[in-house]
Amino acid sequence: MESLGINLSSLISNLINFAALAVVLYLLLYKPVLRMMSQRRDRIARSMADVDAAREAAAKAQQEYDRKIGEAQRKAQEIIAQAAQASDKVGADIKAEAQREADAIRQRAREEAEQERARILAEVQDQIAGLSMIATERVLGQAVDATLQRKLIDNFLAGLGEAKP
Repeated sequence: MESLGINLSSLISNLINFAALAVVLYLLLYKPVLRMMSQRRDRIARSMADVDAAREAAAKAQQEYDRKIGEAQRKAQEIIAQAAQASDKVGADIKAEAQREADAIRQRAREEAEQERARILAEVQDQIAGLSMIATERVLGQAVDATLQRKLIDNFLAGLGEAKP
């Protein structure tokens, strides 16, 4: 081998050094990097699950809101029908009074439904804000200024409310 310019003892020592370096790099870099990437993948998966849960909660809140609106409209329609029947029997004066009462009840039902909608939306916004603060902390891996983040989230959600008709 010496005729080829290869020193056997140098070759063996280089192979041993390379193997030792490969083992050290494997233990000190490769495994920790894989572990860190696995932890990050798990954090992202949890964050996505949290987002899905928030979406589901928002959908449920919207369904509840729609149900209450429908119920309020049915009640208002029932009251209007009853008022119309009574007004036919009693006459024009009673009919006018019944219509005013029905309008007042419908308005109250709308106000109650709107208050309930506002309450549900506020709850959903608080849940979304809380979840996005948690998700941000998980993704960044460190705590973020809660007041600043809450202000940014509130501004964003307020902007969403203004964009809807």
